[in-house]
Amino acid sequence: MQDQFQWPLAESEADEKILRDVRTHGCHIMQVLSDGNQPEYAFSVGLYLNFAQAELAIFGLDRRDAANVINEVRGRAAAGRIYTDGDVCDDLLVDRRLCFARVPGSAYRPYFGTALWFYGATRRPFPILQMVWPDINGHFPWESGYDVSLKAYQPVLRSFS
Repeated sequence: MQDQFQWPLAESEADEKILRDVRTHGCHIMQVLSDGNQPEYAFSVGLYLNFAQAELAIFGLDRRDAANVINEVRGRAAAGRIYTDGDVCDDLLVDRRLCFARVPGSAYRPYFGTALWFYGATRRPFPILQMVWPDINGHFPWESGYDVSLKAYQPVLRSFS
């Protein structure tokens, strides 16, 4: 991917930090605060460029926890462990599994504008995986018995019908 990548031009100090983090740490983690209508979420920028790991997004976790999970996957990707659509992992969160679900292109613009800016000059598309966590009983949002009150904290961007 790196041989086809064109670095975007920084237009602000925030852009410079993103580029510096991607070069130095392998990715930058964007924290998006709740606007009252959507929950807080975090996503990576640079994982695909540096490790061929799809960019990651996670909704509804505390900022520190979200960053820790993304950084743990970054470390694993650097060591050669790549997660793909449908993978389930039980050792990223203390008390729950995570399922990796492909994010459809229709969700990129509303949720991941910074990633679009970062990869904008590159012709090759970049994937994003949402890390979806289950309810307290272990049910994922697409499974029978899921606690639907949690949908306010974790919208699932992919349809599982």
